[in-house]
Amino acid sequence: MPVLAVCLLFSLVHHLVSGQADEEIPRIGIVGAGIGGTSAAYFLRQAFGDKLQVDIFEGERVGGRLAVINIDGQEYEAGGSIIHPRNQYMVNFTQSFGLSPKDQGEGGTLGLYNSQEGLYLQTSKWTPVTLAKMFWRYGWDMKRIQDWVADMFSSFNKIYEYQEKGMAFTTVEDLLRAMDEKFVNYTHHSTRTVMKDAGFSDIFIDELVTGAFRDNYGQTPDIQAFVGAVCMAGAEPGLWAVKGGNKQVAEKLLKASGAKLVRGAVTHVFQVKSEGGTVSYEVQYDKGEGTREGEEEDRTGSREYDLLIIATPLTSGSKLKIQFEDFPSKLHIPNIPYHTLEALFVHGRPNVSHFGVESLEDFPTELMTTDTETFFNKLGKLTPVVSKEHLAGKPDDVEGYGVWKAFLNKVPSEMQLKLLFDSRKDLRLVSWPAYPAYTSDMELPSFVLHDRLYFINAIESAAAAMEMSVIGAKNVALLAFNQWFSHFDRINELVFPSAETTEDRKVDEL
Repeated sequence: MPVLAVCLLFSLVHHLVSGQADEEIPRIGIVGAGIGGTSAAYFLRQAFGDKLQVDIFEGERVGGRLAVINIDGQEYEAGGSIIHPRNQYMVNFTQSFGLSPKDQGEGGTLGLYNSQEGLYLQTSKWTPVTLAKMFWRYGWDMKRIQDWVADMFSSFNKIYEYQEKGMAFTTVEDLLRAMDEKFVNYTHHSTRTVMKDAGFSDIFIDELVTGAFRDNYGQTPDIQAFVGAVCMAGAEPGLWAVKGGNKQVAEKLLKASGAKLVRGAVTHVFQVKSEGGTVSYEVQYDKGEGTREGEEEDRTGSREYDLLIIATPLTSGSKLKIQFEDFPSKLHIPNIPYHTLEALFVHGRPNVSHFGVESLEDFPTELMTTDTETFFNKLGKLTPVVSKEHLAGKPDDVEGYGVWKAFLNKVPSEMQLKLLFDSRKDLRLVSWPAYPAYTSDMELPSFVLHDRLYFINAIESAAAAMEMSVIGAKNVALLAFNQWFSHFDRINELVFPSAETTEDRKVDEL
């Protein structure tokens, strides 16, 4: 064959192969730019490569439930506020992006309060005194909880091994079972029941556990035990936050993913089928404030995708209402009702006399409540995400003013505010669906709403936390990748390193 003909043939084959490779890379849309949506974009980029095109729709702010609030010139965490040292993804993100822990300030004290006894227990700034107090009241439960949480993490950490191997799971139940069968069992029993079976005393559950639950989830130990285990892990020491605000993690993930941010709230998702039966999705969104007056026809936009990922709550309590249309049958949207949290930020001085304390110096920096009759869940003093030296040491600070955050399940009355604060300069109330209203019989739904349509927030049926959202996001990214390229051996399979070889061995099929 002449050289020219060979070259032309090679060029044609190369063109066809390249074109096919380009077609194999899907167009992906993500609804929601919180920690789930932005980390999904990041993991999708890792899986599909540089040619991937990803759009992220966001009608409000990047970070979602990771947000800050400005009070008197300084910013404070208003949403997800803590990172556990064993949260592998969140820790790795902060290290990769050069983010550092914020200054936690001087060590504070913790108080427990109920409506019958008032402030009945308070720790000390001296660790030996605190340990003596806690062991005197709760005995070996203080050691037992450390062992219980450590055992939980030994099983929980298996998910990182599976995801490192590219394994994905179609349902939340499958994902939990991959970690440990007991986690599935936990979701069908209350935390109180599971902890009693593990030997914990009533006083420990009624006080420390209840206080932690009201603080972190606004609920009681009657909620399912897997989220209870996550909650108690969050009560361990060593928790930290990012200097400048945790929302920076989502912002950095968005930038690193190379995804395009589309400003707008998604209102409709239409299923589109080609003549060959291939499914795609048309996303219709409201451009909102970005549209000039008189341009009604430009207020909405639409884009089409091969794969679509929902990274925002869909059911009650969600601000984002999405209509799914032109589907062959009605979609099963998981029933995950959300608990509405009232976060009260006050620049003021606590009414220490109401709590039976003589001076502000003797008042705990964090006060947890242990009964449902108390109108607030938690009261704690905040430190800025970045301390601004020129704003420190002002007269207000000298008078005992500070910025405090209270969690409540209902909007407080003026009388209730006066019980909490004897004077205030500023007050902000943030109402938002922070996490699901958990029960011990919740559905553990699928991450797949329909063919090529995925739902990251299904993970919140098990537990809501920053790390859980990232785990759900990586699972969806791997699931989408494996299904797109028909890697079915990496879906709902359990693999472990063999003792005889370094190759992976299939052990069980769920």
